[in-house]
Amino acid sequence: MMTEIGCKTRTWKKGGHPLVVGELDVGASVTLIEYEMYDVQPVGDLDAWRVPPFAAEIREVPGVGRAIVARGSTNSKGALANHLFTWRTIQDVDEMPVNLKILAEGEEEISSANFIEFIRTHRGELKADGAIANDYSEDLRGVPTVYLGVKGCLYLTIWSRGNRTAGGPMESEIHSSDAVWITSPVWRLLKALDTLVDDNQRPAIDGIWDGVRKPTKQEIVMVNRLAKKFDPSAWLREGRVAKFKYDLPKRELLLRYLYEPTVNICGIHSGYVDHGGTKTVLPHEAYAKVDIRLVKDMTVEETLRKLRAHLEKRGFGDLRIEVHGPYGPAKTDPDSWIARSAIEAVQAHGKEPEVWPSSGGTMPAFAFDEYLHLPWVATGLGHGAHAHAPNEYASIDGMRRFIAGEASLVYAAARRHRPKAM
Repeated sequence: MMTEIGCKTRTWKKGGHPLVVGELDVGASVTLIEYEMYDVQPVGDLDAWRVPPFAAEIREVPGVGRAIVARGSTNSKGALANHLFTWRTIQDVDEMPVNLKILAEGEEEISSANFIEFIRTHRGELKADGAIANDYSEDLRGVPTVYLGVKGCLYLTIWSRGNRTAGGPMESEIHSSDAVWITSPVWRLLKALDTLVDDNQRPAIDGIWDGVRKPTKQEIVMVNRLAKKFDPSAWLREGRVAKFKYDLPKRELLLRYLYEPTVNICGIHSGYVDHGGTKTVLPHEAYAKVDIRLVKDMTVEETLRKLRAHLEKRGFGDLRIEVHGPYGPAKTDPDSWIARSAIEAVQAHGKEPEVWPSSGGTMPAFAFDEYLHLPWVATGLGHGAHAHAPNEYASIDGMRRFIAGEASLVYAAARRHRPKAM
């Protein structure tokens, strides 16, 4: 599809899944880097899906209308395809107002190794004026979001195995009757994990809060403005969640969401887990998948050092920690020309966006900050939901709005940005 719209294309990788690079040079004075991803999350429980997860069937979604239900429809193959449709449509009726450097990666869900390495080693080829990482951002009310930041993510596998120091079976599971006098690696893992958070499930790793930066006065103003529009009930309804962890006013909820780190258990595995049967064993190993979300000024290296020291201090130094392609947080200036262009593009379609200083989620936007020193933005008209979950969907009417909004964005970018004189 990139070739069809006139892009010079190539792939690049150092192992793993390749980065697809497309360059569209129309001789414009403004150049944008367009971030995309073509990988998706695993489908999970097939029985929970209304349709086969890769069939991309059109179904009626209550409160939304006709939508494409499929893994990747909203996160984020839908936006990737819609962007390419947008650029082709513009070329059918006009001239593209900006040059594009499209970077479509296949490893966003597993930490973006090729994308990060490509940007780090190809800075000269990636000269641009700004970057976009746009997707469907409308909630169930039809209110779109402009994101000006993301959290970082330190994703870990923490292993507990039987060993000579801590005890426990070292080669295979044994009979559960031996639990009376043999240490369980599973209980050791659970006890260790329990020390990582307090009773409210806030991070309790020694020293982790020392690196957390308080929001600036400008950010507080943005949060106060956002709190006036934010609808907690819509957020809960879209996520199919009963209630928030804290009974707090909207402003305080937002401050925690935007400016606090998290320690989250994504999954735990050990021993006999087949549903419906019984097998009485004492497992010889257990592991947990854990993600630690990082906020501005926290670093991957320092957070990992604090985690190891925390566990060592409490007698869990034998636990083995595997680190999976981490990266730090990122922020962009709310007064940057690309942020203003994004807001203008949304307003051109009769919508007033919620401008969020950051997102609670993660993407490798730090590469735009750290390596390319570019202002960037994440926004987009259109609605989709259930990313990472069964029955992920994207609204068909929302896709049409997304295409129109992205066209407005590139025209706004061409008008707003004035390249520096050489």
